[in-house]
Amino acid sequence: MIISVDGYDGTGKTTLAKKLAEKYGYNYVSNPLLNMIKCTKHCSNEEAQLIKNNLETRLFTKGTTQEIAKFYCKTLLWLKNYENDFKIILDRGILTTYAVVGFSETKSIFEEYLDKGCFFKGSIYLKATEQERIRRIYERNPNDPDLKYPQWHKNDLEDFASSHNLNYKIIDTTNKTIEEVFKEGKIIFESIIKNNENNLTM
Repeated sequence: MIISVDGYDGTGKTTLAKKLAEKYGYNYVSNPLLNMIKCTKHCSNEEAQLIKNNLETRLFTKGTTQEIAKFYCKTLLWLKNYENDFKIILDRGILTTYAVVGFSETKSIFEEYLDKGCFFKGSIYLKATEQERIRRIYERNPNDPDLKYPQWHKNDLEDFASSHNLNYKIIDTTNKTIEEVFKEGKIIFESIIKNNENNLTM
């Protein structure tokens, strides 16, 4: 079973994903792209990281938004192959990808890959105010490149997700402690597990 924790940098998704994985005995996966490269290319960690950096540099400097969207959707679809083999908390799923490159010109790509099944059993989507995100990112790393581009894209992420009946729940982490977010996250996580178990017994 795979459940994703989504959101922009500074919303607390990595912290929540790691805490949920530890609490419920799931595997924490932060980079399915890197794992895909290692599995398909049989690379060492260093070689895989180099390939990943080169791919991302090429995509984000020369690639169109359509190419970027398709590239990451393909990665998630690859990971879907293992949905029944492992218990995974995924740090960044299709909602994070859509938040970044989900525009009118890429919507059909996301719809295509949703039809193919690259959305998992559920998603916890974290959001926070821009001011809160900037503060957290700066405290973590004052040289983080994300500080140059802090503004959220004004796309229709929530409308898109709800109109496609995606199983996601939102937590606004603004002015909340890690434990407060974790408490909300546990409730949502357990509800996703319970709903999935109910569907299996029907």
